[in-house]
Amino acid sequence: MANAGPEKPPARRRRGAGLSWGTGIIWAILAVVVVINLCPFFWVIFSSLKPRSEIYSPETRLLPKEWTLHNYTSMFHSMTGLGRYYLNSFLVTVGTVGLALFIGSLAAYAFARFHFPGREVLFYTLVFSMFLPGEIALIGRFELFMHLRLVNKLSGLILAYTAGSLALVLFIMRNVFRSIPQEMIDAARIDGAGTWQIFWEIMVPLSKTGLVAAAVLTFMGAWNEFLFAVTTTWSEKAQTLPVGIMLLRSQFEHWDYGMLFATLMLSFVPVMVLFVVLQKQFIRGATAGAIKG
Repeated sequence: MANAGPEKPPARRRRGAGLSWGTGIIWAILAVVVVINLCPFFWVIFSSLKPRSEIYSPETRLLPKEWTLHNYTSMFHSMTGLGRYYLNSFLVTVGTVGLALFIGSLAAYAFARFHFPGREVLFYTLVFSMFLPGEIALIGRFELFMHLRLVNKLSGLILAYTAGSLALVLFIMRNVFRSIPQEMIDAARIDGAGTWQIFWEIMVPLSKTGLVAAAVLTFMGAWNEFLFAVTTTWSEKAQTLPVGIMLLRSQFEHWDYGMLFATLMLSFVPVMVLFVVLQKQFIRGATAGAIKG
C-alpha cells in the first residue's frame, strides 16, 4: 500500500506523452496539407522568375538557376488590354464588396434582432444556397440579365456577384450581430435611439471584425470569378482579369508560359496584400461569425 502512491505520476506522464504524440501527428498532417496546397503557389512564383530556357527544360527544379524579371517586362510590353482587364476587375470587386456588405449587413441585422414568420426557414434556405454550384443557375442568370440589358456591362457583373455573395455575408454578420448583448440595444432604445441609429452607431462599430472577414471573402470571390464573366461579357470594356488572362493567349501563336506565370502573379497580388494587411481582423471576424452565434 505504501508503494501504491508514487506510481500515479508516471501514469499521468504516460497520458501526457500520449497527448503529445497525438498532437504531433495532427501537426504533421496539417504540415503535409499546407505543403501540398502551397507547392503550386510557389511553383508559379519561382517559374515567373525563370528564363524561358529553364521553364521548358526537362530538368525539374523549383528554384531558378538564373533569376530574371524578363517575363514581367515582356508582359507589360507585349500584352495589350492587360491594364483594362485589371481596372475592370478592381471596379467590379470594390463595387461588389461595398454593395454586398451594405445589403447583407442590413439583412443580417433583421435576421438577428427581429422576429417575423418564416425567419429561420428563410435564413437556412439562403445558407443552403451557398453550397449550390453556380453552374446550376448560369443559363437562367444569363437570360435574366439579357432581358434586363445588363450583359456585357460592369454593373451587371457587380449585381450578379453581389447576389452570389449575400448568403455568405448574411451568415457571418447574423452570428456576429447575435453575439452583441441585447442589453446594449435596450439601453440605446431607452435613450431614444431608433432602429437605423442602433444599427449604424452600435451594431456596425462593434462588428468591424465580422465586416472585415465578410469583405475579404467577398473580395476573393469577386476577384477570381471566371465562369459568369466569360459567359456574359464579350468586349474589352467589360471583361475582367480572369477572362483577360484566358484571352491574352490569342495574341500569340505559341503561348509563353513565363508571361503566363507573371500574369498570374499579378492577379494574386491584391488578394495577398489584402489578406496580409487584414489577417488578424479576418481571423477574429471569422471566429466570431462561426462560434459566437
